[in-house]
Amino acid sequence: MPSRVASHIIVTSMVLPYLALGVSATGVAQLKSKPSWAVADLVNRKSAGTNFGAEAAKALTNSLSKSDKYDVQQSGTVQRTAESLGFNQPMTNIQNILAVAREMKVGTMVTGELVDYRVDTSSAGKQARVSMRVIVYDVASELPINGAAVSGSSPVRGGEVSDESLINDALTQLSEVAVARINEQTLPTATIQNTVETKAIINQGSRSGFSVGTRVIILRGAQQVGSGVVTEVEPTRSYIKIERSNLGASPGDRVRAIFRTPDIAPGFAADGSTVAPRAKKQGNPSSIVSTLLVLGLLVFVTTGSSARGGSAIDSVVAEAQDDPTVGPSIRLTWRPSNFIKGNRSRIAWQMWRNDVLNNPVRVFLPQFSNGIDDTISQLSISFTQIPINGPLSVCNASVNNSSFGPTEAVIPGRPYLYSMQLIYAINQSDLPGQTGGAQTAGGGLTAGGGLTAGGGNTGTTATTGTTATTGTTATTGTTATTGTTATTGTTAGNNGTTTGVSGLCYFASSLTAATGLATAVAKPQLVAPATNATVVNPQVFSFQSVVNPTYDITVEYILQVSSSPSFATGSTVERVLFARRDQGILASDPIDLFNNVPSTFGASTLLYWRIGAKNVADRPGPVADELTKKRYIFSSINQLRKPLLPPPPPL
Repeated sequence: MPSRVASHIIVTSMVLPYLALGVSATGVAQLKSKPSWAVADLVNRKSAGTNFGAEAAKALTNSLSKSDKYDVQQSGTVQRTAESLGFNQPMTNIQNILAVAREMKVGTMVTGELVDYRVDTSSAGKQARVSMRVIVYDVASELPINGAAVSGSSPVRGGEVSDESLINDALTQLSEVAVARINEQTLPTATIQNTVETKAIINQGSRSGFSVGTRVIILRGAQQVGSGVVTEVEPTRSYIKIERSNLGASPGDRVRAIFRTPDIAPGFAADGSTVAPRAKKQGNPSSIVSTLLVLGLLVFVTTGSSARGGSAIDSVVAEAQDDPTVGPSIRLTWRPSNFIKGNRSRIAWQMWRNDVLNNPVRVFLPQFSNGIDDTISQLSISFTQIPINGPLSVCNASVNNSSFGPTEAVIPGRPYLYSMQLIYAINQSDLPGQTGGAQTAGGGLTAGGGLTAGGGNTGTTATTGTTATTGTTATTGTTATTGTTATTGTTAGNNGTTTGVSGLCYFASSLTAATGLATAVAKPQLVAPATNATVVNPQVFSFQSVVNPTYDITVEYILQVSSSPSFATGSTVERVLFARRDQGILASDPIDLFNNVPSTFGASTLLYWRIGAKNVADRPGPVADELTKKRYIFSSINQLRKPLLPPPPPL
């Protein structure tokens, strides 16, 4: 008997943990909550006096509940909450709809509109057709995150059946379609890896559904901290421009795509599907082109505008590089637009950097199309200053050269945004609305005021009819009887002549921004294995981080091992190691250099290796490497010795 009791105790002790685990798992499953949703009455675009918008909301509520993915509030609860806040359904103001959602403490609110419906009669009976748009809003961000634009029909029914019943049947069918569409659509989400100024990099790309132009919101927990748009996409990462930031986007913040529900027009296609809205009519293309041709030069020279077709610079690219002379630096290249022809009108190119606000950081000769910003501080910078309190131009005077210094040098590891600007000059006679140096003629008029024939001659030189006339009237020799007066007339005439010849207006173009961020990083310093060390297989490679602790950037590192000192294609093993934000010595995973390597490895007694680095947020990245055309800043090259093969066994 005691032994039986003991055996029961042992069995119970063995089974009890599993029972507890089962109970615990069940409890966790029961406690896990579903997202809370609610549906507001749809707006009836066809006939506001009917109850079909409320019936559509009930049908959507039932379909969402049946999907078992959401905790859906009943339509009666939504109605009572709206009434308690003083709102009548259907609510056309999205802020009222979201206020109801917050009062109900739901995270997602569904609304939309009935676009069209009709009842068709045939020999088989009657059938209703309905089209509607369903929009799903995230309450915290107040932005649409899902939706559907769908159409559907009721079953064909004979006998005495009301149109209202048929339309309600169609709404039931259509709600199932809309909910299925919503459940199928998984909007992409991502996490911010790094931010600089108004740009950020996220850890998801085209494989997750992001594309150029995708609008996104930035969330920190349940709080929206900003919004932006995707500007560039790679398979596993994307780059966004932050357009609005309430609290400042930071690494770790979540990014969610904003859904845009397609618009549909009243009516149905022949197959019963929805109808796309009719595109707006376009104006006469030839007249538009003619207008632009007339206005383009005027806009360009009077404002330096970077509006489409009016920029002095077509493109600016900023790329990090390791210059053999000055070390870590940024190389900018630019291309003049078709508006700037030849070197005669160009005065200077000016480079601006986002950390220096009052003056450019470099100035280049007009024939240049590239320049370097480096880690060597400039004692002073002379640049062309054009007044900005009015038209960006100076006429009939030389440009004002100002000097500022010392200019801050580039800091390795700090991301920068660059812009380029052109200072250029145009003859007054070439400006729209001017004739033969009209402003210069002002000098001629002054000369014409002289009571001597000399004044008249200068007036004629000024080439304007008015000045010439004034000069003609000053031909009475007897009037110029005073030597002093004659001298004054001559002097005035000379001034008029000089001004007329130098009839130039100087302009400052608008700033043209570079394509993206650029971060000068130092060459990675290799730690181990030491040069000429013998390969240990698998081999670990270590090196110093290039992250500057003052600036929070994520650096991607790449390893290249080759049997060729030029790292030739077909003789090189290449592996992206990781993207890291920490400092100190970093190490790769063990790398197998004996298996799954190019055949040239076996015939070579030496192997060559190096490490490349770049800020993952840089666009387009560092200048392409001369050997492999990869956009990284590469370290120096170390070599490894292959271990000697063991001697053959004795005969």
